[in-house]
Amino acid sequence: MFAAVTFAALVVVGSVSPPRDPDVVRKSFVIIKTTRDYGEARALAAAAAERLAIRMDLRDLAPDREVGLTFSEDACKNEFGEYPCYVPRGRWDDGVYLSVEHSSSYEGFDEGLYLVVLASGSPRDRAIGAAVRRAKGAYPDLVVKTAPVYLGCIH
Repeated sequence: MFAAVTFAALVVVGSVSPPRDPDVVRKSFVIIKTTRDYGEARALAAAAAERLAIRMDLRDLAPDREVGLTFSEDACKNEFGEYPCYVPRGRWDDGVYLSVEHSSSYEGFDEGLYLVVLASGSPRDRAIGAAVRRAKGAYPDLVVKTAPVYLGCIH
């Protein structure tokens, strides 16, 4: 006679995470305000820098109809070979500063807005929490948004 043999299989149902791209990291951005008006964003950044005694770092960016913000024509052509060009914050410039950035370059952010940024860094970076505590009284509507940032070569 045949012996009954039972096989058991363990089936795991669920999602398997795709391989993690080592050139992409999550960064948090402390945003005081968003606006469609660059002049308003720049004025608010300057006022916040003075009010909070935090340096302003606009990275020599200028408004541009095509990409929102751009570096100078010389800088773009020397670095990337084309103009206009914009590299979003979060690559190698974590810290506390006042800046104006453009939302369209950040995954998950609403398109076409100028962001008044107070700080950026790793989501668990103590500087992010300190910046929020420092500014929350003066800017109660500030938000912290997290987005993936590409750190690889962009040439």
